[in-house]
Amino acid sequence: MLRLTLLLLITACSGYRFSQQDNPLSQYGIQSLSVPMFYNYSNVTEVHADFTRETYRLLTGFSGLKLINGYKKNADAVLIGIIKSPEKVAETIRPSNLRVAQEKAREAIGSQRENFYVPGTSDVQLYLQVIVIKKPTEEELALLKSGIGDQIKSTSKVIFNELIPLRIQYTREILDGAGVQVNSTQNIGVQRKILKNLSERAANSIRDMILYAF
Repeated sequence: MLRLTLLLLITACSGYRFSQQDNPLSQYGIQSLSVPMFYNYSNVTEVHADFTRETYRLLTGFSGLKLINGYKKNADAVLIGIIKSPEKVAETIRPSNLRVAQEKAREAIGSQRENFYVPGTSDVQLYLQVIVIKKPTEEELALLKSGIGDQIKSTSKVIFNELIPLRIQYTREILDGAGVQVNSTQNIGVQRKILKNLSERAANSIRDMILYAF
C-alpha cells in the first residue's frame, strides 16, 4: 500500500487570514472581473486547469464582485495567472534524501547488482504570477505575459502584479512484489493529487494577498 507524507510550504504575503467578504476591488471601480484560463509556462503539464478553477471558486466568495469565466473585454478588469518553473525539469522536481533501492524492493531488483539509489523525497518548485489589470489592450496583455511582465510595477491601471513562489515536498514508498506492477501508475496519481493540493493552497494565497493588499 502506498503511503504518502506531504509537506506543503507556500511562500507569499501570508499576513492574517481575513474574514472580510466585500469586494476589495470596488474602491478601484472594479465590479466585474474576467478570469481567463491561466497560462502554463512551466515544464509541468496540465496544471493550469486546477489553478484556474480553484482561484475562480474562492473569488466567488467576494460579495459585490461579478466573476466572468474566460476573457471578456467588457469586464472592468482581467485577472491573469501565469504558472512558471525553473528552466530545467531537474530544478523543478528536485530529488533528495536518497535511499538504497535494494533495501526497499529487494525482490524486484535482486541482490547481485551494485547498489543504486532512488530519492526518498521530491521537492517541486513552481511560481505563480498573478496580475489584475483594468481593461487591458492586446499590447498590454502581451507585455504582461512576456519575460519582463513580472517586473512591471503597479499603476492606476495595473492594480496587482505579484509573483508567488510555491513549493511542495512529498515522499513515496517503493513497492515490492506484486506492487511493482502498479508502482508507476500510483506515483503518477500521487503527483496529480499533490499538484491539485498545491492549486488549492495557491488559490487561498491569492485571495488573502488581494485582501491584504487592499
